[in-house]
Amino acid sequence: MSARAYVLLDIVNTRVREAAGTLRNVRGVKTVDILEGSPNLVIVVQARNRQRLAEVANEALASVESMTENMQLLPARNNGGI
Repeated sequence: MSARAYVLLDIVNTRVREAAGTLRNVRGVKTVDILEGSPNLVIVVQARNRQRLAEVANEALASVESMTENMQLLPARNNGGI
């Protein structure tokens, strides 16, 4: 079973596309979507377990220089089928 989390980020508006491109190259980041409004970027990170998920999320956040202090991490409760 794998662990997954949604990360909502506010990026300085002029740097959103740059941040999205950077995040797409981080191992464990499965999707990156630019949103309208605030937050303006959502990423999905996935890993084999919750410990690795925390590491992947930290790597992803450390790769973005233009992030504001507004960030939300929303871990998924269950990745299995319904």
